[in-house]
Amino acid sequence: MARCDECGTEVTIPFRCNLCKGQFCSEHRLPENHACLFAPPRTPLGHWKAKKKTKKWKTSIPTRKSYSSRSSSGKKVALLIAAILSIAILLFIFLHNPISLPEIPLPNFSPKSYTHEELVNYALILINNDRQPNGLENVTLSNINSAQVHADNMLKDGFFSHWDLNGYKPYMRYTLAGGQGSVSENCAAIYSSVSIDPKEALEDMQWNMMYDDADSDWGHRDNILNSFHNKVSIGISYNDTAICLVQDFEDDYVSWDTLTVSNNEVIMEGAMIKQESTIQQVAIYYDNPIPLTVEQLMNPPFQDGYAMDTFVGMALPSGWEAVGGITIPAQVWTRTGQNFEIRFNLSAALTSYDKGVYTLCVKTEDNFLTTYSFWYEG
Repeated sequence: MARCDECGTEVTIPFRCNLCKGQFCSEHRLPENHACLFAPPRTPLGHWKAKKKTKKWKTSIPTRKSYSSRSSSGKKVALLIAAILSIAILLFIFLHNPISLPEIPLPNFSPKSYTHEELVNYALILINNDRQPNGLENVTLSNINSAQVHADNMLKDGFFSHWDLNGYKPYMRYTLAGGQGSVSENCAAIYSSVSIDPKEALEDMQWNMMYDDADSDWGHRDNILNSFHNKVSIGISYNDTAICLVQDFEDDYVSWDTLTVSNNEVIMEGAMIKQESTIQQVAIYYDNPIPLTVEQLMNPPFQDGYAMDTFVGMALPSGWEAVGGITIPAQVWTRTGQNFEIRFNLSAALTSYDKGVYTLCVKTEDNFLTTYSFWYEG
């Protein structure tokens, strides 16, 4: 166990300040929270920018005594002779006994080596350390690897976006990776001209998403502090001078028996983990993804936030009607205790929009339980 240098609290995994090298608890880990003497102000993208300070010195000049011209002249001659003798003695010593200056080694700026598991667990700690002070439960690590796949591709192919080279968005990649809940994605990256320490970079990116996210309308912070999220898939990919971080936050509240689309028929059977939740609709969205280039991904609109493209309509219990889209009456819509079964036919939606990606969002009073995508080939 270690103790926080600021408050003395015992902590299992202390945070080390990169500037003053002290050890701190989660509450005092940031430089501004432990009055770090070496902390300059932060700027976006996890870089430090030092402010130039001009220090003004007030020089006090003592009053000189006045001497007669004769006395002053004599002292000047004496000082000149003393100076010449001193220089002569120093030259004699140096020529007969040359001084060998010690070699000063250059500092080693190589980043520390960490295992991938260690970095992922550290990123999870940073997330939960930001959730806890806001009264939120911890998220646990997901076994879905959608975030890691996207982080690897961004670093390998040299782009930064919620989209990928296939034109796929986070909920599509999540489904392809086996996810059956609902997903919301955060992305961050640091590119540097010098070597970076991945742990320090993770701290900077997490800090920026929490406290310097105005350019993104605080969407990353809202995602981190969403009380309905209960899992997170974390992707970290880096080299000496770049690091990509992906956080795929999940809402995983259904134990699924069946979640399939076959011959235009949708079958959803499972048990609700939160029994008080009520399924009200299955919203249907349509995307028509096309392959994208790296250049496209590095420019608007692919540098902005993402959303589902076109609202198609809703599958609803008998007697209900959708507003602003197609109404698809469910053939089966039952619930007994925590167990439910929903069945409906998608033909009307598929006829209207044809080939593309359709995403089914099972919705309760306040949240989506699924962002389940399937590819329709016509």
